[in-house]
Amino acid sequence: MALTDTAIRNAKPKDKPYKVADSGGLYLLINPRGSKLWRIKYRMHGVERKLALGAYPEITLAEARTARDAARRQLAHAVDPNTAKRQARVEASMRAANSFAAVAEDLIAKREKERDAARQLMASRNRVAALQGSAGTAKTSTVLTTIARAAEERGLEVTALAPTAAAAQLLGEALDTRADTLARHLLAPGKPTTAERLWIVDEASLVSARDMAKLVTLAESHRARLLLVGDTAQLGSVEAGAAFAQLQAAGMETAHLTQILRQTNEAAKAAVEASLAGDANAALAALDSGGGQVIEANTRGERFARIASDYASLDVKERRKALVIEPSREGRDALTRQIRHELAERGQLTGPAITATRLVAKDMTRAEAKDARSYDIGDTVRFAKDYADKGIGKTEAYRVTGIDAGKAAVKLAAQDGREIDWRLKQWGASHAQAFRAEEIELRAGDRLQITRNDRALARVNGHQGEIIAVDPEQGRAALRLANGRTAMLDLANPRDQHIAHGYVATAFAAQGRTAEHAFIHADSAATNLVDQKAFYVALSRAREATHLYTDDRVRLTSAIRERSGQKQMAVDHAPAADAKPVASHDAATRSAKAIAASGTGLQ
Repeated sequence: MALTDTAIRNAKPKDKPYKVADSGGLYLLINPRGSKLWRIKYRMHGVERKLALGAYPEITLAEARTARDAARRQLAHAVDPNTAKRQARVEASMRAANSFAAVAEDLIAKREKERDAARQLMASRNRVAALQGSAGTAKTSTVLTTIARAAEERGLEVTALAPTAAAAQLLGEALDTRADTLARHLLAPGKPTTAERLWIVDEASLVSARDMAKLVTLAESHRARLLLVGDTAQLGSVEAGAAFAQLQAAGMETAHLTQILRQTNEAAKAAVEASLAGDANAALAALDSGGGQVIEANTRGERFARIASDYASLDVKERRKALVIEPSREGRDALTRQIRHELAERGQLTGPAITATRLVAKDMTRAEAKDARSYDIGDTVRFAKDYADKGIGKTEAYRVTGIDAGKAAVKLAAQDGREIDWRLKQWGASHAQAFRAEEIELRAGDRLQITRNDRALARVNGHQGEIIAVDPEQGRAALRLANGRTAMLDLANPRDQHIAHGYVATAFAAQGRTAEHAFIHADSAATNLVDQKAFYVALSRAREATHLYTDDRVRLTSAIRERSGQKQMAVDHAPAADAKPVASHDAATRSAKAIAASGTGLQ
């Protein structure tokens, strides 16, 4: 059935991208975040391909059909529509040619740095290459979209990867391609084929040395080119190793982006540039001059009260575009309580309150996960994969009822009453996560965040929504997500207990996010939490203005100057001053394996 404008307008986003067909291969791709993209599906030399036309309503239904008819005429004369489209664009360029470089030249000719980075990476013959870009340099919307489009036109299968599900989904939508978390991809990369592939990994600085070695080895066996994207100046992996920085130091071919585009306020941009240069004093001066403000207060309570008041004074739409950053988890919880109190006082949280249980990850290391002493009676355990022979399902939750440290065994109780003898060193510990229970109060108007991926329920760790109603008697709450979908939470069900208030983020959780306004708490005495990297990450989040709250700006700038935030590595992999880019596929692979195996733990 042919599409109509009414049908297009009525097509609402769902949990996953879906297609609405017109005719003759023309269809509309509806993404979870609401974008509606025209595509034409066709076959050339027996290979299915796609032609991107643009977004609705910028491209009308009539215009899309006209483009489809033109593409069909080209096919009738054995002309590939994608090739014709590319040639039409690059003919006006001095470097007209059917190549990656020509595509980049045409698509981003007005941005010299982005063009140079795209051309370098597209022309690279290395299996592993990197795009090093400062925060807010529009790495995804410029270089990566160009590379992904050109790769697909050459017949490469493109996969978008990131350490978190939320980041992977955003990258996949931006590139209009398949997306997955890095952890899931490492577990199930698919079968090797003769077809060439391109794996684009965002936030690569968050990838541990161990996972980086696995990824590079998989890329080698799956004939995949690997493009690592990130910023070594931002926060790194919480696990051992700083693989992205070390690979660059070892000579991995790297393109660079330095022109910051995120900030719409020049003073705010100057603050980010100063923080990147390591000049905290100049960064705060830029905030004073129009990039935001610096507020000093002696006690944490006074600072939290001011942050809560300033945040609550925003209207509902402004709060959705704001980001509050507190470095510590304990401080995050305390500031959340202050913000909720202020919102309630202003009538922004309404109706009855419900006190429920939420599950908080215990964040064990691999070694701790195999040690029965790491578990407590009453903990909840969830598995990332099924163990059918053990009676374990990945969608189920299990309660710890017994612990035998000597046998490295934990007794689990299933929801149906079954008992399971879990031998930690024999199976499952590497693919399990333990949680402790905490109380959480919810009211209508509360900002809530999902804290665990659940594909079956279409929930993504890090995604947020708003509580629109609670039913204390039934123990239920209605959560309206950012895509407009409403999820009903049964707060007695462990699957619905992976939640947290979404008002405050740590600097680590804030990395990769963008806001209009940022409210940052920075205590100069927080020696392990406020350093150069965290300061840069926090200041680079806001487009318009950053509001920084501290006890003493002089002591803060001095403390940041003394704390680089760099991990001290057990082995120094820095190359000689004249080190050259890695010159072969195998060399990059060997470098990654060597870095992972060299004892890159923290000293």
